[in-house]
Amino acid sequence: METNPIRTLLVVDDEPDMELLMRQKFRRQIASGQYVFHFAGNGIEALEKVKQYADIELILTDINMPEMSGLELLQNLAELHAHPKSIVCSAYTDIQNIRTAMNRGAFDFITKPIDFTDLETTIAKTFKAIDESKDAKGALEERDQALEDMERAQASERFKQQFLANMSHEIRTPMNSVIGITNLLLKTELTDQQHKYIAMIQAASEQLMSIINDILDISKIEAGKMTFEKIGFNVRQVVENVNNMLIFKAQEKGLAIKSWIHPDIPEQITGDPSRLAQILINLVGNSIKFTHEGFIEVKCDIKYNSNTLCDIEFSVSDTGIGIAQDKLNSIFESFTQANSDTSRKYGGTGLGLTICKQLTELQGGAIGLESKLGTGTRFYFNIPYEVGGLKTNSPNQVIEKQRNKLSSATRVLLVEDNDFNKIVAEDTLNDQYPGIQIDHASNGLQAVEQVQNNDYDIVLMDIQMPEMDGYQATKAIRAMQGEKSQIPIMAMTANATPEEISKCFESGVNEYISKPFVPEELFKKMEEQVAAKRY
Repeated sequence: METNPIRTLLVVDDEPDMELLMRQKFRRQIASGQYVFHFAGNGIEALEKVKQYADIELILTDINMPEMSGLELLQNLAELHAHPKSIVCSAYTDIQNIRTAMNRGAFDFITKPIDFTDLETTIAKTFKAIDESKDAKGALEERDQALEDMERAQASERFKQQFLANMSHEIRTPMNSVIGITNLLLKTELTDQQHKYIAMIQAASEQLMSIINDILDISKIEAGKMTFEKIGFNVRQVVENVNNMLIFKAQEKGLAIKSWIHPDIPEQITGDPSRLAQILINLVGNSIKFTHEGFIEVKCDIKYNSNTLCDIEFSVSDTGIGIAQDKLNSIFESFTQANSDTSRKYGGTGLGLTICKQLTELQGGAIGLESKLGTGTRFYFNIPYEVGGLKTNSPNQVIEKQRNKLSSATRVLLVEDNDFNKIVAEDTLNDQYPGIQIDHASNGLQAVEQVQNNDYDIVLMDIQMPEMDGYQATKAIRAMQGEKSQIPIMAMTANATPEEISKCFESGVNEYISKPFVPEELFKKMEEQVAAKRY
């Protein structure tokens, strides 16, 4: 009979209660001999433990510690011939340190305060990767250096994608509470000062979500999952919309936004107006951020035009701080800004320009820039478009889904393990549909049981939950007998990568909405699903 191997872990944390807490939480695994724990109070002690106990396979380390930090520990571990895999632990707001840790070889991360269910899952996933690495080692040694380098690059890319997915989920979950409760507060009676403060929270939340969406776009692009629409649109309208969206931000700094569009640009072209707007918003927003006086100018010129095709060049110029010549070649790289002072003073992740470059090139175009330090910057890009518009919204081609406003007789099962997000969803629904009946389940097992014993019009299903996740619960409901198996299920989750969304639909959900959710989008999709069930 095969026995499970003994796994040895080293916990590095300067909090005196950490050892007692870990021994208590993992007492079953320790008692059974599955896990052996060692403890250290800082990086120096940890290095000594690693040298003393050669069987340490995994290190769980805090980042901020005296004498030697977790980041310094990772750097020292990397210099050892064979070193354990590492999981870093930090607050979800400390994105810079988490990014540095991943660059220094950390396998994964968890956020504080520690969710021990999440910690157990992460530890199990890491040991699985360790075992897979051991199994593959013999084969890798027989291959040539070129193949080995390629496999290492692929493994690094997988870890990067996992990191992006983890970070997105960890931030989206609390942001759903922040944004949802903020929206609910703004509907209540407030003093002018309270309204001002809550509006500031709302603006800051939207800024953070913009960063998270940038991260997801990078993830989609690098995974080859980015898709583009082909619909008819008007360039002038897109530019006007972008200007209207950003004019107030410019006016707050005393800046003007100008625009000029070549008269020969066709009235209708075919392409993706949302992605064009995304590029322009990034570039104009960037110019506003780095310009203190003067103006920003958006120009649309035409490089080539025929009866069927046109190549349009867009440019965004400013009178801002400019970029040093030695930084121009690297400015489009991920997580890159002109220098560390710029990052500290102006903030941002350095992802916006990378996304602009990728979106432009994926549409068959190219992007570049001209800049002089202290004078200003001009970004320019071109995208080829078909001339004319595709009529995608003709009544003969598209039948609008029927929407019925939900009544007080509508019965909803809300499956959510986070108490704050449960409150946000329930209060948002009650505000829109007074008297609507809402039942709760805190995990997938409870959800399956309640669907079996009750009649619901729709299930709102979280995905990442204890006991049984949303994927498994959905499959279990679809396996039920009779009408129970046909109940509309809408995934409402912080899992927002393309792979996770596809997995939702593969498990059997009818619809999907990501957290933080937009109330109007939630209402629309719920009404459509309930109407489809009734008719």
